[in-house]
Amino acid sequence: MSDVEASGIQFSILKRGERDPRGPYNQDELLQLLNADEIGVNDLVYYDGIGEWKPIHEVFEVQEQISHFVDDGQDTQRVGVAFREVSNVVGPGESIYYIAVQAKVGLLSKTKLCVIVTDRHLFLMTENRRGYELEAHPWPSVTNTLMRDEGKGLGTFSILLGAERRVDVSHIPLKQVHRLFQLSQEMKEGVAP
Repeated sequence: MSDVEASGIQFSILKRGERDPRGPYNQDELLQLLNADEIGVNDLVYYDGIGEWKPIHEVFEVQEQISHFVDDGQDTQRVGVAFREVSNVVGPGESIYYIAVQAKVGLLSKTKLCVIVTDRHLFLMTENRRGYELEAHPWPSVTNTLMRDEGKGLGTFSILLGAERRVDVSHIPLKQVHRLFQLSQEMKEGVAP
C-alpha cells in the first residue's frame, strides 16, 4: 500500500457506472472483492483522510507491484492473480521476488502453473476448473532445483523435495527458467543448514 495504513481503516467503494457506494470494508474484504472480480482497480475508493474518491489502483500500489514481475514477458493477468493469491498467505515481512508463468501447454490443457519465489518459500500455483491452488515449500525443504532447455525458447524448472519427490514445471519461457534457477540458488545459499 502507498499512503494507506491497513490498521482499522474502513473503505467505501463506488463501482464505475453505479450511483450508490458499497461498504464499509476492511482491507482484507477489499482484497477479497478484488480477487473475486466483484470490483476492479479502476473503481473508486474512499476512506477518512483521503479527501476525495480515488481509483483503487492509485491508493493501492498493486498494479505497480505486479508490473515489477513482468520483465521477462510474463502474462500480466496471470501474474496479477498469482501475486494476489500468494499475498494472501505470505507471512509478515515475507517478500515476493519473482513470478514465472507457464506458457500455454495445449488447447485441451486446463491446468496452468505459476512458480513464485519469496525469500521464505517456493510456491507452485495451479489454475484449474475449481479456481487456484497453492502449494508452499519452505526453502529448507527444497533439496535442489534444476533447469532444462526444451528447445523453441521453452524450458523445464524442476524442484527436488527431500529424496522422494521431484516436481517438474515444463513449458516455461527459457528466460524465466534461468531467472527461477538463479533466484532459487541464491535462496538456498541464504538458508542456514
